[in-house]
Amino acid sequence: MKNQILIIAFAFLIISCKNSNDNKAETSSTNLKELEVKIDSLFNSKIGINEPGAAVLISYDQKMIIGKGYGLRDLETKTPITINTNMRMGSVSKQFTALCVLSLVDDGLFSLNDSITKFWDYPVFKDITVKQLINHTSGIADYYDNFDKNWDKNRIVVNQDILEWLATHPRPIFKPGTKWKYSNTGYIVLALLAEKVSGEEFASYAKKNVFDKANMQETNYYSLANPIEIKERAFCYEKDSLNMWVKADGNYMNGMLGDGAVYTSIKDFHAYNNALQEQSIVSKKMHELVFRPSSMAINDTYGLNFLNNAEEKYGAGWFLTKDFALHSGSWIGARTIVIKELDRPLTIAIFLNSSSSDTRKILIEETYKFADEYIKTAANNGYK
Repeated sequence: MKNQILIIAFAFLIISCKNSNDNKAETSSTNLKELEVKIDSLFNSKIGINEPGAAVLISYDQKMIIGKGYGLRDLETKTPITINTNMRMGSVSKQFTALCVLSLVDDGLFSLNDSITKFWDYPVFKDITVKQLINHTSGIADYYDNFDKNWDKNRIVVNQDILEWLATHPRPIFKPGTKWKYSNTGYIVLALLAEKVSGEEFASYAKKNVFDKANMQETNYYSLANPIEIKERAFCYEKDSLNMWVKADGNYMNGMLGDGAVYTSIKDFHAYNNALQEQSIVSKKMHELVFRPSSMAINDTYGLNFLNNAEEKYGAGWFLTKDFALHSGSWIGARTIVIKELDRPLTIAIFLNSSSSDTRKILIEETYKFADEYIKTAANNGYK
């Protein structure tokens, strides 16, 4: 009789646990659906079904909680954006350039404290180190105004053109290491450096030593001067004087690599985010430098509400606050932004194939708010 009572009690306990787990699973599913509805409503309110669009990733604890596309990657074929659509990253590309450099440091080909004059004995590089190029404290001159005013727009600018211009010793903005100023030129030089010391074309080196290691199977640097096929490519769009969408992929500055030019998808970025979490791209020592502030405090700010006006510094291809790592990208026909929480395993990425900084800001703030609410609800209800 006693044994029968124990058996019944044990069976009751199993059933209770099962019911509890079923209830948790049902609650989790309901909350996820609510999150999806909120994200759909947000993106559909900003992006028309026949317009250039966006892709969004919400990743938590290495799981793709949300991965969706809205709008079109090609207005002519009416092809929609999906998680496999490869979109132009703009300056979000800088984190991949930084990883290429850290990979070469791993291989012992140079150190972060090496002077750039070790590789090119140009006056413009005097007292500038690899580390200063990475964290934007080099003071090196900006190439954009010079090429915008003086370049033949029928010719595509490539990295070598930037190096030849630097050989003319354009005036530095400030003495290296004394201030911070965001520098696209610096990241072009880093790509040139990676190419020089590795003996490989930069795009090829990045593919083998960063993208492949991160399982980013369809991710590439893209130069208009040496075009390759980009699978499921999202074309970039701007509005013309008649308020009509037109392709904007043929700009004469789309030949440079390093400060921008990466095409990737939500699927590949999710794989990359997991590789960062696992520290599997470069050595553990180099991975630790990615999210370690290496510059002085920055006057520029993102102005996002959830940052709470926190002090920003720069690491290796990421802006850093006490709680977040983040970076945005802006180029002709493209806007991107990625954020990572440093205490919770939450990452959000939003890629757009049109130019609207206001839309990007609204989307990231609202998406973060919805993701934060979802995660807190999940924790309160005892599920992940």
